[in-house]
Amino acid sequence: MIERDIIKELRSWKTDEFRKPLVLRGARQTGKTTVVNMFGKEFKQYIYLNLEEETSKNLFLKYQDIDRLIEAIFLENNSLKNIDDTLIFIDEIQEVPQALNMLRYFYEKYPQYCVISAGSLLESLFDNKISFPVGRVEYKVLRPLSFREFLKAMNENSALEYYEKVPFDNIAHEKLKKLFHTYTLIGGMPEIVYR
Repeated sequence: MIERDIIKELRSWKTDEFRKPLVLRGARQTGKTTVVNMFGKEFKQYIYLNLEEETSKNLFLKYQDIDRLIEAIFLENNSLKNIDDTLIFIDEIQEVPQALNMLRYFYEKYPQYCVISAGSLLESLFDNKISFPVGRVEYKVLRPLSFREFLKAMNENSALEYYEKVPFDNIAHEKLKKLFHTYTLIGGMPEIVYR
């Protein structure tokens, strides 16, 4: 797996003293879960909650009080509450719309934990009168691979070096044009590029 450019943004978000829970948006198959799983390796403790799975889903349905929810999350995942370098990843958050509103309480009562949520169909919740915690969460969008990321994924290191020079040398024009043609044909969905 290659490191996506958004990882740098996530590292910056982690160290921001005014960090808020992060809602990672993006189309299906752009690599949201993969990116956060990679980022999770940089923490002492990583808790993954997939709200398509009953166990994780039931935590958010059963516990509407943030203190009880935190207790249940850590207990269910055999994790320790006193480790501040903890990332809690709530994947497929659109499956439990009220979980979105709980993000505000992570921000207000448990700012020591890094919290990221992700979902592909979040826009569909805007019409359902769901309360979004405006001002208490941050948003980022993960798009398909950029051409730069595509070059990295294809191990085209020389082409990438020329591509990053502005203006790039004419010697690289044909090679970059050919690679860009391939990129536009197969698209930037990570799984397709990796195959």
